[in-house]
Amino acid sequence: MKPFPLSFPPLNTMTDDLGELGIDFDERKLELFGEFASELMDKSRIMNLIGPGERPRLWRRHFLESVQYGLLVDKGRTVVDIGSGNGFPGMILAIMGFRMTLLEPRRKRYLFLKRAASELGLTDCITLPIRLEDFDPEDEVKQFVARSVAPPASLLSKIAIVAGKGSILVYRQPEISVNEEVERYIELNCPPLDRGGFLVQYRV
Repeated sequence: MKPFPLSFPPLNTMTDDLGELGIDFDERKLELFGEFASELMDKSRIMNLIGPGERPRLWRRHFLESVQYGLLVDKGRTVVDIGSGNGFPGMILAIMGFRMTLLEPRRKRYLFLKRAASELGLTDCITLPIRLEDFDPEDEVKQFVARSVAPPASLLSKIAIVAGKGSILVYRQPEISVNEEVERYIELNCPPLDRGGFLVQYRV
């Protein structure tokens, strides 16, 4: 196994964190996590992917949080990451074995994600340089994830047009309002994550 980036915790901490969250993993997935983190660090020298303040919490805030999205989507069906940006949660879910489509309209980030998926050998991960409203899937797609792209209500209205009734959106938010209608949710525990909050599953 290649050395992990300096921004990552020791291997035993990573395995303990994943075990505490009930996440199945193997050595190859951990290796790919490290390779993707190294790509992020390397490209951040010339692109605004991961700022200096985010590097110490790269594992707990970005990787661990992204992994948990997989608990609220079906692994047997395609998942679309809206505004994938620097790859969270889309690339992490792809590493975990989900069939992913990453939507990223910003050219440099789109090219970064496309190259990273190719170099990591993620054959079930494709990247498209488009916004959600321009997405026209060839096959039925009903699962969407997002992280701070736009308010859930705005995304849900667009998902309804693109994918129709029965589609779901999994979205991270700091709290859940008593007035919100949600299908399922997971509370994000701190620790092992570095911040609390919820992953919420909405249905169109």
